[in-house]
Amino acid sequence: MKKFSFWLSIFGLLVCLLNATGKDDKNLLLFFTSPHLMFMEEYNLVRQIDGILTIYIINIVGWFIIGLVIDLIIAAFKRR
Repeated sequence: MKKFSFWLSIFGLLVCLLNATGKDDKNLLLFFTSPHLMFMEEYNLVRQIDGILTIYIINIVGWFIIGLVIDLIIAAFKRR
Protein backbone atom coordinates (compact mmCIF):
# COMPACT_ATOMS: atom_id res chain seq x y z
CA MET A 1 0.00 0.00 0.00
CA LYS A 2 3.05 2.27 0.21
CA LYS A 3 3.91 1.80 -3.45
CA PHE A 4 3.33 4.37 -6.16
CA SER A 5 2.39 1.59 -8.57
CA PHE A 6 -0.59 0.71 -6.36
CA TRP A 7 -1.86 4.26 -5.87
CA LEU A 8 -1.35 5.36 -9.46
CA SER A 9 -3.22 2.25 -10.65
CA ILE A 10 -6.09 3.16 -8.32
CA PHE A 11 -6.00 6.70 -9.70
CA GLY A 12 -6.22 5.36 -13.27
CA LEU A 13 -9.08 3.08 -12.28
CA LEU A 14 -11.00 5.95 -10.68
CA VAL A 15 -10.57 8.12 -13.77
CA CYS A 16 -11.87 5.25 -15.90
CA LEU A 17 -14.85 4.72 -13.60
CA LEU A 18 -15.67 8.42 -13.70
CA ASN A 19 -15.49 8.33 -17.48
CA ALA A 20 -17.64 5.20 -17.66
CA THR A 21 -20.38 6.77 -15.55
CA GLY A 22 -20.74 9.59 -18.07
CA LYS A 23 -19.38 12.39 -15.88
CA ASP A 24 -16.54 12.92 -18.37
CA ASP A 25 -18.59 12.90 -21.56
CA LYS A 26 -15.91 14.49 -23.77
CA ASN A 27 -13.08 12.33 -22.34
CA LEU A 28 -11.16 15.43 -21.24
CA LEU A 29 -10.30 14.13 -17.77
CA LEU A 30 -9.33 10.76 -19.18
CA PHE A 31 -6.85 12.22 -21.64
CA PHE A 32 -5.59 15.20 -19.61
CA THR A 33 -4.70 13.03 -16.61
CA SER A 34 -3.02 10.33 -18.68
CA PRO A 35 0.20 11.40 -20.39
CA HIS A 36 0.48 8.08 -22.20
CA LEU A 37 -3.00 8.48 -23.74
CA MET A 38 -2.22 12.08 -24.73
CA PHE A 39 0.94 10.80 -26.43
CA MET A 40 -1.09 8.16 -28.28
CA GLU A 41 -3.70 10.74 -29.29
CA GLU A 42 -0.99 12.98 -30.73
CA TYR A 43 0.00 10.23 -33.16
CA ASN A 44 -3.62 9.18 -33.86
CA LEU A 45 -3.06 5.76 -32.31
CA VAL A 46 -6.18 6.04 -30.14
CA ARG A 47 -8.41 6.35 -33.20
CA GLN A 48 -7.13 2.99 -34.43
CA ILE A 49 -8.07 1.22 -31.17
CA ASP A 50 -11.44 -0.50 -31.11
CA GLY A 51 -13.44 -0.04 -27.92
CA ILE A 52 -13.27 2.14 -24.86
CA LEU A 53 -12.46 -0.89 -22.69
CA THR A 54 -9.09 -1.18 -24.42
CA ILE A 55 -8.41 2.51 -23.71
CA TYR A 56 -9.33 1.94 -20.05
CA ILE A 57 -6.93 -1.01 -19.83
CA ILE A 58 -4.16 1.03 -21.47
CA ASN A 59 -4.81 3.81 -18.95
CA ILE A 60 -4.66 1.57 -15.87
CA VAL A 61 -1.65 -0.43 -17.09
CA GLY A 62 0.09 2.79 -18.13
CA TRP A 63 -0.32 4.28 -14.66
CA PHE A 64 0.89 1.00 -13.14
CA ILE A 65 4.05 1.13 -15.27
CA ILE A 66 4.66 4.78 -14.38
CA GLY A 67 4.25 3.91 -10.69
CA LEU A 68 6.55 0.92 -11.06
CA VAL A 69 9.27 3.11 -12.57
CA ILE A 70 8.90 5.57 -9.68
CA ASP A 71 9.08 2.68 -7.18
CA LEU A 72 12.25 1.36 -8.83
CA ILE A 73 13.87 4.81 -8.72
CA ILE A 74 13.01 5.17 -5.03
CA ALA A 75 14.37 1.69 -4.30
CA ALA A 76 17.61 2.54 -6.09
CA PHE A 77 18.05 5.68 -3.99
CA LYS A 78 17.31 3.79 -0.76
CA ARG A 79 20.07 1.26 -1.53
CA ARG A 80 22.72 3.97 -1.56
